[in-house]
Amino acid sequence: MHDTQMILLTWQDLAFMATWLLLASTLLWLNGFSETRTLLINAVRMVLQLSLMGVWLAWVFTQGTLFWVSVVAGIMLLFAGYEIHKRQKYPLKRSGSVLIGLLALSMTALVLMVLTLTLVIQPEPWHEPQYAIPLLGMVLGNSMTAVGLALDQLTRLAVSQRAAIEAQLALGEPPQKAMAFVREQALHTALIPIVNMLAAAGVVSLPGMMTGQILAGADPMEAVKYQIMIILLIAVSTSLGSVVAIRLGQRRLFDARARLRLDVLHTP
Repeated sequence: MHDTQMILLTWQDLAFMATWLLLASTLLWLNGFSETRTLLINAVRMVLQLSLMGVWLAWVFTQGTLFWVSVVAGIMLLFAGYEIHKRQKYPLKRSGSVLIGLLALSMTALVLMVLTLTLVIQPEPWHEPQYAIPLLGMVLGNSMTAVGLALDQLTRLAVSQRAAIEAQLALGEPPQKAMAFVREQALHTALIPIVNMLAAAGVVSLPGMMTGQILAGADPMEAVKYQIMIILLIAVSTSLGSVVAIRLGQRRLFDARARLRLDVLHTP
């Protein structure tokens, strides 16, 4: 029988791993990659963010109250909305991209997480931080990417295909019909990552949650069941979140007289 006790890592181990990134960054810089500095800054940011989150979660886990779980969820949602805004080439004015991101994520990722906790996992209490926070983090991260891609593609195509859209409007087509090809392309772009994840899981890659549980000594089949649940949840959340974001974004692009209004976007 193999010992399934989790092997603990030291900060020295992580520092050693960081030197690998420094070497890779040097190679990228020598090959003309212009974002090397950004890569390293974001790596430092990642370490600081995760370290602070670890300290924060350790405290929240000792409290175990719905209030503090809600605070963590709220902070995660706000940062996700801000990240969605940052990823837009043509963001909506008046923080429109942030608001749409928050609405799309709240209506999908947050609601689905609560349903999964109460109907599927059923911990006691249902908001047990050990389950609620990691679950929301995984679903929110993937949904944020999908919503960001969907909204970005929607606004990019609205700008680049303005003539085609307005031509259809001039022929009497409603915005819903005039924007059909834009919505289709935006959905396609947003859902490519989850489609690839579904195809590659278990064959090309071992997903993160499953790998983490196995490294922590969990039974492989139990880890598999949890990972299947997570991937299905992510697939539903990204799909619904993308649709909601596209619908809300499209509404902002037209006025009450069904005219395309690109002046609501921050364009060069």
